[in-house]
Amino acid sequence: MKLNDLFDRWLRWLTSTEHNLRSFAVLRILFGVGLLMTVVPSIADRSMIWGAASFWVDPEASRRGYVTFDVLLPKDNPVLFDLVFFGLIGLMVLFTIGLGTRVVTPIMLILVVSLQSNNGFVLNGGDTLYRITLLFLVFANLSAHYSVDSWLRDRRRRTSSARRRWIPAHIRNAAHNAALVLCCFQIIVVYTVSGVWKLTGEAWPAGTALFYSLRIDAFMVFPMVNELIWQSSLLIYVATFIALWSQTLFPIALLWRPSRIFVLVALVFMHSGIGLLLGLWPFSLAMIALDMLFIRDKTWVSVTGWVRSTALWRRADDLVGRMLPRGGGRSTRSTERKAPTPSEASASDESTSKEPIPTPVS
Repeated sequence: MKLNDLFDRWLRWLTSTEHNLRSFAVLRILFGVGLLMTVVPSIADRSMIWGAASFWVDPEASRRGYVTFDVLLPKDNPVLFDLVFFGLIGLMVLFTIGLGTRVVTPIMLILVVSLQSNNGFVLNGGDTLYRITLLFLVFANLSAHYSVDSWLRDRRRRTSSARRRWIPAHIRNAAHNAALVLCCFQIIVVYTVSGVWKLTGEAWPAGTALFYSLRIDAFMVFPMVNELIWQSSLLIYVATFIALWSQTLFPIALLWRPSRIFVLVALVFMHSGIGLLLGLWPFSLAMIALDMLFIRDKTWVSVTGWVRSTALWRRADDLVGRMLPRGGGRSTRSTERKAPTPSEASASDESTSKEPIPTPVS
């Protein structure tokens, strides 16, 4: 009987509503920015990195263990390559702002796989996460918040022109929540395997791994900052052990709210440091985005409510209000009251003088 109750609770959780919608919206934005940071800087050298001049990576690219969709970004057709390449950038922009995500996401996934298979030497590990999780995100609702799609839906509701849903709600909810479970499971596997492999080495258990990571010349974005950090032995030891055990114990830490908050904050700081100090922003943003899925919607509501209550937010809101017209885009002239003429004013005074004076009611 208890097993049946547990199954019923799980089934209700899966099909009753879509969970963590705000977390998925934040993930969409971070994923879009990370993908754009991979592709946009290579526009000037796209032929050498991804196109016809990158023929030297073809032997390695042919060893890929998945379908590469090479025909979509061919190296032997520069015109078609450029059309698809810039079309992919456009899809990434639409994905980031949340416009047509249900259609954009699967098309963008196929083109991202095609582009990444053209040259694996310029990628940094985040490409694998993008490929795997974007497949799950095809079934998730990514545009419920912080998106153009949500703004359009709100506008349709105000005009009483809501579109009919062809897929039943319980199926949509189940698909979305299944994507949530798969994405969370994927990041748990990444952290657990990463932590176990770190324990098998020597530098991480000794507390010196961060020192050697910060001294890699090829990844020094700000050499002076890296040097300042590795001068502190205490900071190196503490940061190394926090990173090691936050990843190794990640599945267990998720079971208790205080420990979950601690490891999420630690891992977000760790990946922010990887992006800032080592320049691996696409990878860092992918990891941070997936970490956000462990934050519930009510937490996002509390955080956004606190931010909106701050004086800085109110000043920014007032500034935007002065720059942009309020009232649904109507001109301010239409809302201004016209001054009454002398005849209208006298008529108004006569009508008000004839009204009975109301008596107070106890």
